[in-house]
Amino acid sequence: MEINELTFALNEYAKTYRGEPEKIKEEDYLKALYYISNLYIKDELDALVFLLAMNLCNAYAKQADNHDVYRFKKDINTFVDIINKQKIANLKACMTNDKGNLYIFEIANIQITFHDEKETAVNEFYQKDMTWDAIKKQPCASRLFNMCLSYTRTNYQITMTGKPIKILANKLIDDYHKKILTIEDILENI
Repeated sequence: MEINELTFALNEYAKTYRGEPEKIKEEDYLKALYYISNLYIKDELDALVFLLAMNLCNAYAKQADNHDVYRFKKDINTFVDIINKQKIANLKACMTNDKGNLYIFEIANIQITFHDEKETAVNEFYQKDMTWDAIKKQPCASRLFNMCLSYTRTNYQITMTGKPIKILANKLIDDYHKKILTIEDILENI
């Protein structure tokens, strides 16, 4: 499956999702945070996983109604800084002023958006005038993130230190289930 097929499938799922917003499990939130903090972003699939992890954290923060969980928001600017240093195919981005600063990121067939107070300029390589497609990704954020992680090529994604991220993230969640690590331990070390 190519990235275009994957993003098309993700977008179609989000477009047709009609249920109540998913109840996001704490373990999915922790896994998403781990990916945000550790994923080495070198191509469009890495960027997609990162953005879907951010989307899941955004949905979780709203569900938890806890402003402490919004700490991941700083990583939007980190992401912009990273992509500004690289040329990632099939990635477009823009910043609009819609109820504050709205980042619109588009990878192949899918758009993922974030409101942020800070503004970081997007490199001209990525800039594209865009209008949000109005397809809400947060109500099904867990499903989209996990659908993406089930894509075979994500097995080869690595951390910034070159280690296999999927194995490390799964070990983290395993340790959480075995009560070796608490949520506080994990949040402290991410």
